[in-house]
Amino acid sequence: MNNRDNHSSATASTATLSPDAERPAAPGHYLPLTQSPWRRALSPPRALPERWCRPDQLRGRIDAWRVWLATQPMGRWLVIEPDPRAFTAALLALWETGRSAVLPGDDRPQTLARLTPLVEGSLPATPPPPSQAPPPTPVPIDPEAEAVVLYTSGSTGKPVMQPKRFRQLESELDRQAELWPLEGAAVISQVSHQHIYGLLTGILRPLCHGVPFCGAENRYPEAMAERLAEASDAGLGARLVSSPAQLSRLPEHLSWPSAAMVFSSGAPLALRDAQRCEHLLGAPVIELYGSTETGGIAHRRQTLSEAWTPLPDVEIALGDGTLSLRSPFLASPQEWWQQADRVEPAANGFRLLGRSDRVAKIGGKRISLTATERYLRQYATIDDAHCLDLERRDGRLGVVVAMAAETLPHHHASRRALVTTLRDHLATLLEPVAIPRYWRFVQALPINSQGKRDHATLRRTFDDLDDDRLARWLGASVCDGKHVIALEVPERLRYLQGHFDQFPLVPGVVMIQWAIHHARETFTGLGAFRGVERLKFQKVLLPGQRLALTLEHRSDGIAFGFDSNLGRHASGRVRFVQEPRDA
Repeated sequence: MNNRDNHSSATASTATLSPDAERPAAPGHYLPLTQSPWRRALSPPRALPERWCRPDQLRGRIDAWRVWLATQPMGRWLVIEPDPRAFTAALLALWETGRSAVLPGDDRPQTLARLTPLVEGSLPATPPPPSQAPPPTPVPIDPEAEAVVLYTSGSTGKPVMQPKRFRQLESELDRQAELWPLEGAAVISQVSHQHIYGLLTGILRPLCHGVPFCGAENRYPEAMAERLAEASDAGLGARLVSSPAQLSRLPEHLSWPSAAMVFSSGAPLALRDAQRCEHLLGAPVIELYGSTETGGIAHRRQTLSEAWTPLPDVEIALGDGTLSLRSPFLASPQEWWQQADRVEPAANGFRLLGRSDRVAKIGGKRISLTATERYLRQYATIDDAHCLDLERRDGRLGVVVAMAAETLPHHHASRRALVTTLRDHLATLLEPVAIPRYWRFVQALPINSQGKRDHATLRRTFDDLDDDRLARWLGASVCDGKHVIALEVPERLRYLQGHFDQFPLVPGVVMIQWAIHHARETFTGLGAFRGVERLKFQKVLLPGQRLALTLEHRSDGIAFGFDSNLGRHASGRVRFVQEPRDA
């Protein structure tokens, strides 16, 4: 047995498995995670559409996975599944067979290639069909066994593995149940369950309370409003699990049903957004502060107080402007853990003052990335900035700069002039080695599915440095059901060579390749490429041009369009066909 197997040998000595058949419990009653609350019987459900999931409806799916897993290796298994129902069934099947789940934060090919050698296998995208064979007896859950492995990179480095034992997850679920019970509730999640906050609050909490939950498409405001109305019509109090990225963009033109409570995590929510959200949804907004490493640390309702109150049994110490803690949610509960955030004492807790100074060693010198960002924010047209050590051979920094839409550069000349101006601005404040060489200009700093600025998402804006076939990715958004991807044509794009020497243009076939590439990244299960139709090239595309790629999923394929401040450059429709499966 290799070292991947050592973590999850569950024993039956410390846990009691709830039987399938018992007296039905009322939804909302809390049952600890190690007692397999999804196996208890529940009283008849309220009338909710099929998209909602009740914990007691998962048993058939769980058992099908258990039969399939009976012939597979033990150990860690990779799980990537956006649908909450399918994800939960796969996760619980792993647990009931003595395995643990590895949850990557994204499904990019680079991420999967890095993780594949570290796991025993990856669960297939298509769940196994119901089996006539009886599943093996569920393995009782050992509180000290490994439940999941999460990955975090924070804002400065490479992904770090964060194993979580059942004891850690259950401890935090116990405290959340104490603070915010779920009797008569329905949980609507807008965040990814591949991360600790979405996993705990959007999946495991409703499982332990036996209440219905839903996710997936709820990240869009219109869908979220529909789910709120469905919960209200069923007489259930909706608990919305969200993030600053979603709550800061709630449209006022929608008719918002009331929620019972709103949770937000991933980054501090602006006070004006908290006030606006409470007004629109008629519910208190509870912010949760923590990290993948620590689990939850503190909470606040900002409309009442800006101070953060520690969660029950989380012990904090404030000294020299830093925060240290001891917590039952940590792998070693008795050891002190120091956070990278700066804090100051406040009544009943503390205030957050931002991250501690981020330092990188560039050209043999220690360079403060925080200082470079601060000086850039002083420039009149810059809203925000984030510096990165790209770990390139030339040893120079990259920076992502957020600016208002009307001030963004749209072509090579304006971009070059802006970079020169900003470098001159920094030259009066920093030594040359601290001035970034690689610049990316965006309307808002890109964030991950948790609403956080993580290194991988920011680093993606520099991927064209390592692959000269790519358009420069500058962020993505969704508007009226259409996916809009901000791109820029790199001046060193491979396909500009010889096309043409005196007047380089992006070939039309390259735009089609980009459309297909981003369609596959955006939509799952497209199938095999079968051609391009209704293709039109209307304007030439030059190096340095900033543009938007719009993608729309239709029954007959993916419609795409490339647009810039000059107008439309190209449009068309890409057809994909599902390949028939072998019998």
